[in-house]
Amino acid sequence: MTKIAIATHGKFAKGLKSTLELFIPNETITYLSAYVEEEPSIDDQLQQFFGSLNGEAAIVFTDLFGGSVNQKVLLESVGKEVQIIAGFNLSLVLEVILNRDQLTEERLKQLIASAREAMQIVAPLPNKEVSEEEFFA
Repeated sequence: MTKIAIATHGKFAKGLKSTLELFIPNETITYLSAYVEEEPSIDDQLQQFFGSLNGEAAIVFTDLFGGSVNQKVLLESVGKEVQIIAGFNLSLVLEVILNRDQLTEERLKQLIASAREAMQIVAPLPNKEVSEEEFFA
């Protein structure tokens, strides 16, 4: 099975863990927090994650394309069956995890395109009272 890791600056990965547990409570996901005093160095965390693969495939989400975490993941992934997705959102992470057994590069590109479309400007409601039943209808 494809392993999943989320590597971010600060505590973003751990915060995402809390949210993901609401939607998919029993998934095994590795959360890597860079530059957090109470955590091992990001280099140590990455070595431990990649060392645990034992020939398995992995998908690693990083928060910023070209950022230091993304660069470190890229360097550590050399020679391994790893796909790195930089600049993710919650809908993308959920889709990838729920479809992890069918992830070709083409399917990943489709999921990324769909996640981009999920980002929308939402216009505020007009100054009128709307009941919850009407809103969610």
